[in-house]
Amino acid sequence: MKKTIFILIVLFFTLTLQALVDMNDIVPAFTGEAQGQIEGAVIEGAIHFLQAKSHSDLLLMEYEKSANQPFNFSAALDHAEKAIGELEKSIEEYEKSVSLGKQAGYVDEILQKFKNFNYDGFSADKRLNNDVMVLVKSYFSAGNILGAYQQNVDHIGEILITMEQIKEKLKINQLADITLFWQLVQRFSKAALFGNYCTITAATIFTQ
Repeated sequence: MKKTIFILIVLFFTLTLQALVDMNDIVPAFTGEAQGQIEGAVIEGAIHFLQAKSHSDLLLMEYEKSANQPFNFSAALDHAEKAIGELEKSIEEYEKSVSLGKQAGYVDEILQKFKNFNYDGFSADKRLNNDVMVLVKSYFSAGNILGAYQQNVDHIGEILITMEQIKEKLKINQLADITLFWQLVQRFSKAALFGNYCTITAATIFTQ
């Protein structure tokens, strides 16, 4: 039963990641030449995030394989360490985008579009996850675009904490409790959905 629940969670997360998570469509809210630098940092952050997700999937695969064969601690630890490295790089790039955004400032006309957008109607029409959309709305409707970027950093930081906990167990050839693996899947999912919702919401705002 425990394994079945875990597989279902993994399957759900895999499906949610089919929509690209990059937050690039928010970049036009910032002024001047910094847009290109911000976009570059966001793209790199997204690439490292997805690479971390790839290593995380391989780590989860090792756990699943252990149902009928000895657990490969060496391979699992390698995946965990690589995922941690990518998560750290992702955080660094997104933090760079926050720093650059603070220096650039916002385009007032575009910021007003974010403040005046009908988030509740959009969410209902697209049948989006309410909890995630409420969080997106809390930043966008206040014109706090940088807050959304910082929230993305915080989400990835939560993933990093869980991955570090798993790594510490693997280093001493101990298998982390299943709840940590569940938490890993859920935190990746939360980060992915938030980034995706920011992207599709901003893209819609800019077309109006």
